[in-house]
This record gives sequence, structure tokens and C-alpha cells, in this order.
Amino acid sequence: MSWFSSTPAGPNVHPVQTTFSDPNSLFGPLAAKDLEWNCGGGINTETQTWYATTKDGSVVMCQIIHSSVGLLWPNIQVTFRLANPKTNTNVWKSVSVSNFKVQEDKRSCKSEQITVTMDPAGGNKYTIQAKYDEEVQISITYERVADGFKLGQGPRGGFTYFGALSQKPAPQGDKPDYAAGGDGYAIHRFWPRCNVSGIVRIGKDVHDLEGSRGVFIHAIQGVRPNLLAANWNFANFQTVGKDGEEAVSLIMMEFTTTPQYGSKTVNIGSVVVGDKLVAVTAGGSGVVGGSNVTHVDPVKDTETDYDAPSALKFSWEAPRLTDAGQVAEGNAKVHAVLTMDLLEDKATYKTKGLVEKVDVLGQIPYLIRKFVNYAAGTKPYIYTWLNPAKASITLGDGSETKTIDVDGYIFSEFSAISK
Repeated sequence: MSWFSSTPAGPNVHPVQTTFSDPNSLFGPLAAKDLEWNCGGGINTETQTWYATTKDGSVVMCQIIHSSVGLLWPNIQVTFRLANPKTNTNVWKSVSVSNFKVQEDKRSCKSEQITVTMDPAGGNKYTIQAKYDEEVQISITYERVADGFKLGQGPRGGFTYFGALSQKPAPQGDKPDYAAGGDGYAIHRFWPRCNVSGIVRIGKDVHDLEGSRGVFIHAIQGVRPNLLAANWNFANFQTVGKDGEEAVSLIMMEFTTTPQYGSKTVNIGSVVVGDKLVAVTAGGSGVVGGSNVTHVDPVKDTETDYDAPSALKFSWEAPRLTDAGQVAEGNAKVHAVLTMDLLEDKATYKTKGLVEKVDVLGQIPYLIRKFVNYAAGTKPYIYTWLNPAKASITLGDGSETKTIDVDGYIFSEFSAISK
């Protein structure tokens, strides 16, 4: 694999939604190997991220970042966030990890700062124990309640490939095909709805997470980060303390590739209703409908010099899945929509529920920041919001439809990498 090749002849990016363009083939069940740490060489950033939405509308985030730069030793960080704009709470920690080791099952890991254990019995539960410093410690359990997924089945399920596509056959069995893209790849795998329990200790305060709901995402970027995407959008909507059909999760991950890779948009999403996965969605370039995010009435943020949204509208549409993960018979569809109004003051770009607006270069390891060599004058930023929101979900069942309106909380990010 070459990290320095020029743009090859022919298509130089292969979005996952065009590889799996059949609407009836969007759901790819996760195999055990999909959740294994890859710890790839070259330029490779691998993350495992756990989000929890609590009963009071706070969000807790724990993330492990495994970053490789060529032949150098990998840099491993563990980060933490507890945020609630209503109470002006925003606790952030980022700590270098020492003695990181992937365990025998390849899905668990251990270090001096954090231990993550996958339950060997069912493969559907993570236990996380971490000590960031003397101030912040966590002990949290995530138990998957809705099916995990990637977009599309098989060894190439979930992958967007960059560069010339390999003509070699994909690996047999459940082994992911990390080598098919001449310039690299990007992949996301999801547990879209989890029961969360445990505690977070911050100083003398102990936060009980019992009854929280969450999402787990395993993502790998096997491409230089400044070449993969010009921007990202992420949405994590969860209802908490709701039963029956109101137990809802809406997840969306979207990125748009850089001009070197055709400025193509890739969108992956899911809809969970009644703690069951009822739709996996795809959108972006080459897809009509599907899932998408719209930046409503963008305005200039003079602080960052980027056009930022006055509101965000997220939309999901796909065939309905049965409890067995098969596409339902007939023309059964799922459609969900959520709009988050943000703008409070246009002149200063003051927005509702702003958790943080941060310089991306300050959040990635120094060696990668130096290596990727961002263009002079470029200042990538991440906008992060947390707000209460109402989602509307329409479930089609043949000629009949049913609409569910639910209240929950949405944690969203907009990453502006380049213009």
C-alpha cells in the first residue's frame, strides 16, 4: 500500500454506499473479527468510542485512539468527556497510554490507564475501567440491546476504499479486507443502542449511570487524515427512560472526501425503535434519498472563518428490517427526521447547546499533526453540540404507516477540516 501515490487513473474512491447499492443489502451483521483491534501500520488511526446519554441529558464519552505513523511506534491516547450545557458542565481529559496490549480475544485491551474487557460468553458487553488521573476515574458497562451493524455484508462490508481497487479476491470467511484500497480505506462499525450502567467519579462527585443509553463505534481511517475528508458530520440521538416503541436511537456518520478523492459524500445511519434495529441507511454521492444531513442557512463564523449551520436537519430512509435482520416483505419503509435549531445570535455565531468549538490540530498527536502537513493557514475546527430534541419516525408496513414522535437528546458534531 502506498501512502504517497498521485491520483490514479480511473475512479480513485469507492464509497461504501455505491458498493452496496441494493437497498435490500444495507444491513451487514457484525462478526467477531469486525470488533477486533486491527492496530494497522503505515498511516492508520483506529478508534473505539463509547457514548452514554444519561437520564438528566448529560453525555459521557470514552475513547481509545490508536495512531500509527509509518515505522514509528504507535501513539495511543485515551480521552474522556462529561458534558451538559444546561449545567455548564464540560469535563475533558486526554491522557497518553502506556503498556497498551491487545488481549488474546483481540477485542479486549489493557494498559496502565484503561482496561476494556469484552464479555466472552455472548460478545455483547464491554466493561471499561479507567483512571485518567487522580480526579477522573470510570467504571462503566455497555451491553448491546439492538443488533450491531456495518453497511453491507462480507469482508468488504463497511469499507470505503481509496485509490485503485485491488483485483485480488477478498479474504474468505469473516476476515475484513483491509488491503483492497491502493491508497487506504475508512470503515465504521456500530452498536447503535446499548444499556449503560456504572459510575463516573470526578473529584469527590460520583455520577451514577444506571438507566443511561449509549452507542459504541469502532472506526478506522487507513488514510492520511488530511486527505480523507474535508468535513464530517455526526449525530447520536437517544431516548432515555422510555419504554416500548419510544426506546429510540438514531445514529448518523457522514464525511465528504477531499477534492483529491473526488469530493464524494459517504453517509451511514441507523434507526432503532423499541430497542430493535429497524433500518440501516445509506446516503451521499450516487444515492437518491437514503440518509443525509442538511446545514440549514449557513452563516459565517468570524472566529473560525467557516460557514456554520443555523440549524441541522438529519433524515433517514431505508427498507424496514424484521427482528431477524431481513428486509420486510412488501414495500415496508422506515423514515425518520430530526431538526436541531442552533442559532441564537448571527453576528457572533452564538449557538444553543454548544459544548465546545475546538482546534482539530490541538486534539491529534503531535507526530501525526506534523506528518500530515496541513496547508498553511488552514485551521480545522470541531463544533460539538448537545441539545434536547424531538424526532419523528414513520414505520411503513405494507399499505399501513405509523408515526412515532419521541423526545430525547442529540449529541452532534460538525468537523470542518478544509474549505
